Amino acid sequence: MKLLRRFKRRPSVVDPSLPRTVLGAMREDRGRFADLRGARVLVYWPHGLGDWVHLSAIAPLLEQSNVYAITRFGDDYVSVMEGNRFFTPLRSGVRRPGDGSERAALHFGITLEHCNGRRVSLALPDPLDEEVLRFAPEALLWTDYPETEGRTAYPFHTKARNLARLLVRRERLQGFDLSQPLPSTIEFSVAEDVQRRVDERLARFAEPGSRIALVSRAGVTAARKNWGDGSEFARVAATLAQRDTRRRFVSMDDEIPHPAVAGFRALFGDLDEPFARVMKALLARIDLAIAVPAGPLHLAMARGGIPIVGLWLAHHPDWYDEPNAAALHLIGRYVRDRGFDRRPATTTKPPSLAHRVEYVDTPSVCADAVLAAVECVTS
Repeated sequence: MKLLRRFKRRPSVVDPSLPRTVLGAMREDRGRFADLRGARVLVYWPHGLGDWVHLSAIAPLLEQSNVYAITRFGDDYVSVMEGNRFFTPLRSGVRRPGDGSERAALHFGITLEHCNGRRVSLALPDPLDEEVLRFAPEALLWTDYPETEGRTAYPFHTKARNLARLLVRRERLQGFDLSQPLPSTIEFSVAEDVQRRVDERLARFAEPGSRIALVSRAGVTAARKNWGDGSEFARVAATLAQRDTRRRFVSMDDEIPHPAVAGFRALFGDLDEPFARVMKALLARIDLAIAVPAGPLHLAMARGGIPIVGLWLAHHPDWYDEPNAAALHLIGRYVRDRGFDRRPATTTKPPSLAHRVEYVDTPSVCADAVLAAVECVTS
């Protein structure tokens, strides 16, 4: 693969001295990518953690004569694909998710409009230049990953399945039983030293024998989906800790003033590991998750084996996740008022893909409803 050091466009956001590589670039539309065979493909995936999780479920559907690497500016998310048998993760050298502008390489110096099947020149900052050179890609895939919001019918009713419909030949898709849940291909085990360091920090807060629950009440994409101001969570934490003195909570969002609750950042903020790697180690130690539809919920859903209470105040689980037998989803009144439960994603899928859901008659979800759901999934 030839690396170039010449680039004159957009000097304010792209360093012209960065190493470069030239390759064909495609989006999900027009079938160009679905027709690709026997190629080395670099997937640029500048999307949220939940989108990385969902991509892992459709990975086996992709053309297997191709070889795939995946990256974004933000190794916190790239680390979710460590050990994955379909994607080789490439480090950007940027820990927190971004668009590359902090390395003077905004989206590698290209735009989505450039991804029309023609050749493009990618600007590659260190260490990504060496990682890309080692992988030697022949093609780039960058999709804007369109939101379906429940408007696509089974078997392409989730956001990820709809993307597979665009990325995979129809003949190949017909070889899969899409009436069954698509399992995640994420490798959830982590290196022993990572697990040990996560366990050491947990031990400062939760003594041996503790029962640890993960709580995530806020996402980053839409405030409407967030679970209140923390007061309902405080009631849940106090009640469950009173019922079982071994119960402890790791909160992704804030530290409720209760001895049974600690914040994720307070516990792991000084741990020099990518976020997704730490999350994998943490999920190995919890026995309950209570979460809104954001990265932590989607990751726990994909892992399986963890009782989960999903809190859906503005979206519907049929739009995103594959079913999980250990999960119960509480859905707020706004979802039904808007008719989201009557969109094709919900009305056309078979019982084999049904989520376990309960609709509540309030805009938010009160502590009592969550406590009842916890009792249901843990009994």
